[in-house]
Amino acid sequence: MTQNIKQKSPLLKVGILSISTLLTAASAVSGTLPMMTKHFTHESVANVKALVTIPSIGMVIFVLLSTLFIKYLGKRKTVLLGLFCGLIGGVAPFFSTNFHLIQIARFVLGAGNGLYSTSTASLIGDIWSGDEQRTLLGYQSAIQTFGQSLAVFVAGLLLEINWQAAYLVYLLFIPIILLFALGYSKETEAQIKSRQKEELVKAKSEKKTTNVPILALVAILMSFVYFNAIMPQQTDTPLVIQQLNLVHQEFFSTALALAGLAGAVFTAFYGKIYQLLGHYTPVFTMLLGVIGYWGVLHSPNMLVFTISMMVISATNIIFPYIYGAVMEDVPATSKDFFLSLAKVFNNGGAFISPYTMALTASILHLSGPMNIIRIAMWYLVFVGIVFVILAIIRNNRLRKTTK
Repeated sequence: MTQNIKQKSPLLKVGILSISTLLTAASAVSGTLPMMTKHFTHESVANVKALVTIPSIGMVIFVLLSTLFIKYLGKRKTVLLGLFCGLIGGVAPFFSTNFHLIQIARFVLGAGNGLYSTSTASLIGDIWSGDEQRTLLGYQSAIQTFGQSLAVFVAGLLLEINWQAAYLVYLLFIPIILLFALGYSKETEAQIKSRQKEELVKAKSEKKTTNVPILALVAILMSFVYFNAIMPQQTDTPLVIQQLNLVHQEFFSTALALAGLAGAVFTAFYGKIYQLLGHYTPVFTMLLGVIGYWGVLHSPNMLVFTISMMVISATNIIFPYIYGAVMEDVPATSKDFFLSLAKVFNNGGAFISPYTMALTASILHLSGPMNIIRIAMWYLVFVGIVFVILAIIRNNRLRKTTK
C-alpha cells in the first residue's frame, strides 16, 4: 500500500499552483518593442516584433514533446527543467544585445514553458479529485491570468531603466522554482507513482476500458472552436468602438486589462460554479460570451463596453472545465498526452482565429469588425449547443452507473 499523500499541505498546493504564474508571460516585455526597433536598426521591424511571438513556437513544440520528457525524467524533473529554461531564456536578453542570441533565448523561454505547461493541470489531477480538484483548477487558471498581469506591470516599471532591464522580470522564476521544489518533493512524486501503479493494476483486474473517451475528444475540439470565437475580443473590439464612435476610446487598453482581471476573479470561483451547474457549466459560459459580445455591439459608452468585456472574459472558466473533463474521462496512462493535445488545440485555435473569422465572413458575404463579432457569437452558440448534448449524455451515463 502507498503512503498517504499530504493533500491538505499548503506548501504542496502553493508549489503546484505557483508554476502557472509565468506560463503566459512571454509577451510581458512587448513594451520593449519600440526601443528595440530603434536599437536594432539593421533588423526589420517584423523581425523585432517576432521576438514576442517566437516563444509561442517553442511552447507548442515542447508541449507535444513534454510527454516524452515526463516519461524519461518524471514530472518533477521535467517541470524544474522547464522552469530553469524559462529563467535562463527569459533573462538572457539583459546580458546580451546580440539579436540572434536574443531570438534563441526567446525560443528557450517558450520551450521551457511548453515543458511544464501540461503539468500545471495534470499535477492537480494526480493528487486531488472531485470538488477539490475543480477548485484548484479554477485557482490555477486565475493565477495564470494574475501572473501575466503582474509580469506586465513589473516589466513596465523596469522599462523605465532601459529595454534590457525589462527582461529581468523573468527573475520571478526563481521564487517559483524554490516553491515548487520544496512543495512537490521527491517523496511526494514517488508516492503518486506508486498509487498510480496500484490504480492501473486494479483497473486491469476489473477489466476497465482504456479506450479514448469520445466525449473528452469532442470537448477538446470545442475548446478549439471556442478559441476561434474568443480572439475577436482582442483583435476586433478596438475596431468596433471606432465604428460606434464612442467617446474616450483611449480607455480601451484599460478596459482590456480590467476584463482580464475580472475573468481571473471569476475563474477562481470555478469550483463553486461547477457545484451549481455541473456539466452545464460550459453552456453557461458560452451564454456569457454571447451576452458580452452583444453588449459590445450595443455599447452607448465606454463604461458599458468595459462591463461587456468583463462578461466576455468570464468565459475563461471553460479552461478548468476542459482540463477537468479530460482528466476524468481519459485513462491515467494517457492523461498527460491528451492534456498536451488540449493545449495545442487551444493555441492552434487562437492562432488561426483571424483566418477562420475572415473565411466565414467571406462565405457569408459580410465585412467589417461588427460582423466579425456577430460571427463569433454564432460560433459560441454552436459550442454551447454541443455542450448541452455532451451534458445530457454525461448525466445519463451518471444515472446508469448510480442505479
